[in-house]
Amino acid sequence: MKTVFSFFFVILFFLSSQSAEAFVFLGPHKPRLKPTDGRIVKFALTNEAPAFVDKDEYADGYFAQLSDSETFELLVAESMRIWNEVPQLAIELAIDSNATGFIDPDDGVFSIGIGNLDTQASGLAYPVENIADPTEIRDCDIQVAQDVVSIPSFVFVMVHELGHCLGLGHNHSDPTAIMGYWQPANEIALGSDDVAGILSLYPPATSAQLDTFAPCGSIAQPASREAGSQGLWRSYGFAYFLLLLPIGMLGLRRVFMTWSCRHRRQTSVP
Repeated sequence: MKTVFSFFFVILFFLSSQSAEAFVFLGPHKPRLKPTDGRIVKFALTNEAPAFVDKDEYADGYFAQLSDSETFELLVAESMRIWNEVPQLAIELAIDSNATGFIDPDDGVFSIGIGNLDTQASGLAYPVENIADPTEIRDCDIQVAQDVVSIPSFVFVMVHELGHCLGLGHNHSDPTAIMGYWQPANEIALGSDDVAGILSLYPPATSAQLDTFAPCGSIAQPASREAGSQGLWRSYGFAYFLLLLPIGMLGLRRVFMTWSCRHRRQTSVP
């Protein structure tokens, strides 16, 4: 009996070890950026820039001869590039070099700057929904703490806060997600859950490509529902069979024991 239950728990562990990820949207209406002019959303930078302390060492001194403002602009552009390079993403982030940003949630200008934050966070995003259309983010400002002066830390914070402006919330299930709460500074890259979430908000134009992403938030690899159901059976069908096998064995054992007892009673000599 103990052997059967040990086998049962091994199968349960196997099923629970299957990976499952679910991205988190910023709000119940899945608000997103809706550019009125093409697919580009521009952010204006404020006049203040962080005083980066590792310009001489980072990237073999690439930023050593640049001012903090120039470094600030290049790092924001690099943070945007990480999102922009998601394959077939239907939106693009860019810097508005012709405007000056201000941290003001009511001015309708997407801005990025630094400031004195009254929280423990290294950065804050202020996405504002359109009252007339709750699915639209009409303004989003990003403020980075003044003490975030390391280049890798700044880029991580900026990519994370840009994700909030795009409409994504914090991820609680995928430790590799940039939208989680922490990630090693030397691994500034989007996780598979970040990619699935952003493509769900800004999907490719063709319906065939949309079928590769399930609306509930799980990543679906097959290109069709039929292939998806077959793949699901291949992944879990045998495991479920093994899970039910010991239960069936217990049932058969009980039937056999009952029959055996009755047979012995019938054939025993009084």
